[in-house]
Amino acid sequence: MNFKKIALAAAAAAAATPAMAADLPVVAEPVNYVQACDAFGAGYFQLPGKDTCIKLGGRIRTNFVSHNLKHGLDDANPYKAYARGYLYFNSMTTTEFATIETYTAFLANHDQDGNDTVIIDDVYVQLGFESGSLLIGDTLSQFDAFTGYTWIAPVSQNFSETYPLLIGYTADLGNGLSLTASIEDSTERGGANNRADFVGALSVSQGWGSAKLSAATHAYDGDDYGYALSASVTVTAMEGIEASFQAQYADQAVSYIGGAAESGFTDAAGVTGFNVGGGVKGDLSDKVSAMLDFSYLSLDQGAADYDRTGIDASVVYTPVTGLSFAVAAGWGDDSNDNEEIKVGTRVQYSF
Repeated sequence: MNFKKIALAAAAAAAATPAMAADLPVVAEPVNYVQACDAFGAGYFQLPGKDTCIKLGGRIRTNFVSHNLKHGLDDANPYKAYARGYLYFNSMTTTEFATIETYTAFLANHDQDGNDTVIIDDVYVQLGFESGSLLIGDTLSQFDAFTGYTWIAPVSQNFSETYPLLIGYTADLGNGLSLTASIEDSTERGGANNRADFVGALSVSQGWGSAKLSAATHAYDGDDYGYALSASVTVTAMEGIEASFQAQYADQAVSYIGGAAESGFTDAAGVTGFNVGGGVKGDLSDKVSAMLDFSYLSLDQGAADYDRTGIDASVVYTPVTGLSFAVAAGWGDDSNDNEEIKVGTRVQYSF
């Protein structure tokens, strides 16, 4: 046997092996692609290797409201303008214990005076059970219901829209009925420090629309409490049209009916009041919609009675999804002869 030839052949085969191996296809490792979470609605997606589904959104808004057209433009009667950005973050996780939902809204604002503000606008966690849900965080008071339809609202309305720290539980009673009990930070409504307001609400949601009855106790001064009551109804049965009506009453808790900010009154013994209001919105075409809000507030503090009426209306043009142009006008007047006529405009893109 020619050992020299065998040795040369073996050496040649060994040299050729790496080159041949390099030509073989390489098997790629599995890739975990992002998956849609259709169970939670449009826009949710599941991160690779996670059980949590998230949704990101945002909004850019530029807004202008004129000075009071009843008076001249000066330092005591300024116009108001701002550019504002929002970032919304939702998460949903299904577990054996509960469905865990979180929400955080960030807001960055620059106004006509050059002020820059960055805040967390709304943040909460909600645990969903078969029998109901537990809500914990900084979010809309469980007392509040209708807060208005009108874009811009140049003169503002006498509606309560407050975001206190709270912990609340909503029980599902079936057939569209739910019962809510909530403990809320009193200081958010100008109440006493280290005290809590107690809120209860009964809600119904049906094919025709929804309705809500709510009540609250308000710690306005130490251990002194007032109370507030609210009833609202929203009708959605008419195609392309939605209408709401609301009535509220407060005794030593006028911050719950939008009174304190407008009148300068504080929640104190002997201060009572009520408000009535509502609104309607509808589609004028597939790209144009209109809104109207109205409210009347009446406060009684002995000799210092106060009342105020407000009306706002707006028209919104949406040429493509997410992009809207709005114009609005408003009129307001109170018992102190503070009549207002203002107009406003807004450009907004939501994504």
